Amino acid sequence: MEFSWQLVLKWGPSILKSLTITVEMFTLSAFLALVVGTVVPALMRLGIRPLNALLRIYISIFRNSPLLVFLFFLFYGLPFFGIYIAPFWCGVLGITLNEGAFLAEIIRGAIQGIPRGDWEAADSLGLGRFQVLRFVVVPQALRNAIPAITGQLSIVMKDTSLMSLITLAELTYIGNFIYSRTFNITGLFIVAMIYVALFAVLNLAARVLETRMRIRR
Repeated sequence: MEFSWQLVLKWGPSILKSLTITVEMFTLSAFLALVVGTVVPALMRLGIRPLNALLRIYISIFRNSPLLVFLFFLFYGLPFFGIYIAPFWCGVLGITLNEGAFLAEIIRGAIQGIPRGDWEAADSLGLGRFQVLRFVVVPQALRNAIPAITGQLSIVMKDTSLMSLITLAELTYIGNFIYSRTFNITGLFIVAMIYVALFAVLNLAARVLETRMRIRR
């Protein structure tokens, strides 16, 4: 059960491949979730009641249901209706919709925190409601919400580990696979260290971005 460098060399290519899958899924899911989380509260500010009702239903459903249940529905449930989605895209869709709902609430709160004077100043310049949101309100809200957004994106990184349950060979999957074949914790240890490194990079990037935005402001 001791650490084995031989196992590292043997399974290294598989671990690197699974790392690539994890990073690709995180990058794509985080980007799409952030888009959803930004667009949804911006649309809600337009004041269109039927649209607002639909968006509130979306947020309520995905904030109050486990991601794993939705993943199982996508991967195991949809084939009963003749719809087949590859594991990778099941993961991307599931994480995007689930985490997009949480990010929408975070950014909505940040938008509500924008001083009323900024809205009025933008209106006085003759900007339309959409232009005010795009050029004045949303950029400020995103900047103010960076710490909360970073925390939510960390959860996106953790969510990628659930993809092992729908047969996607990402980091957690390959770590468990190595252990099941060798009964040695080396693979799991390497995977855990990779996750720590990924979280460190994410937090560092967020700090750099926050610092640059503060300086620019």
